[in-house]
Amino acid sequence: MSALRQFYFAISIALTLAASSAAADDINLLPKYGSAAKNDAQKAADANFLATIDNFYKGDQKKAAGEVAARGWQFLRQGNTADAMRRFNQAWLIDSTNAHALWGMAAVSGSKGDLDQSLKLFSEAERFVGSDVDFAVDQAKTIGLAGAQSNDKALLHDAFARFARLYERAPQHTLNLQNWAVTYFYVGNYAEAWKKLKLAEATPRKAAIDPGFVAALQEKMPRP
Repeated sequence: MSALRQFYFAISIALTLAASSAAADDINLLPKYGSAAKNDAQKAADANFLATIDNFYKGDQKKAAGEVAARGWQFLRQGNTADAMRRFNQAWLIDSTNAHALWGMAAVSGSKGDLDQSLKLFSEAERFVGSDVDFAVDQAKTIGLAGAQSNDKALLHDAFARFARLYERAPQHTLNLQNWAVTYFYVGNYAEAWKKLKLAEATPRKAAIDPGFVAALQEKMPRP
């Protein structure tokens, strides 16, 4: 068995131990384990997991957390939010400042409709993530969605300002332009939504545009 396979096997064992000791409402599926106090069995599982990680990575917690979080993102892109959250939690357990773990938790929370939790996690991750444009795009999208759902003018203003700054920084970023258009759609400004969507359609990655959104916008207002 290769070293990498041994590592993932060890993680799986530790994860199984943690899962077996969890309550019916599995804390492994909640960001930061739900910030709940753990019982003795869960603490023992954590200690076993951290010892395995420390041994494999020779004490390099930053690298360990980064690789475990990356595995979480692989699961998330496959639509497996449960295993994604388990990995993000493990990465956070190794290093609570790992931006990609916090970002991942925010993404999963947002996908499940818990926008308040998502925004809190994005804000926390923002302190550690640096200049990652994809993070900024994802955060702006969530702020816009939260603002539109709650009709919160401050959140909407923040989101639109972020979209504009991102456009200046990365004018060819398809998803930022789409998110900008989607937020205008949510607030009923279909003309502006079309303007941003047309900019997105002119980018190299236009294939990433959601055809469902285009159809929904077309129903509200025919393409100008």
